[in-house]
Amino acid sequence: MLAAIYAINALFNIIYTLVLIDVFASWIPFLYSKPVIAKILYMIHSLIEPLLSPIRKLMAKTPFGAMPVDFSPIILLILLNVLRNIIFTILMLVF
Repeated sequence: MLAAIYAINALFNIIYTLVLIDVFASWIPFLYSKPVIAKILYMIHSLIEPLLSPIRKLMAKTPFGAMPVDFSPIILLILLNVLRNIIFTILMLVF
């Protein structure tokens, strides 16, 4: 069971890291001028975008959707943290 907890924790940490890389890369556009780095960043973006797009669609229906700052990565990180805590609680209760 301990191995499962470590694996789930590692998966969530990888997703957190990819979200943060995607956010920071969007702030630094000159990173896309290097072909190798651009391919890596596009790959990361293609992995993270399916997680962010439903949140963006929901936010577009709220007053937050008209703001110039995209809060969807922050909401995604919060939701992932809540999901991880729920999974860990369930695992602790089961085992």
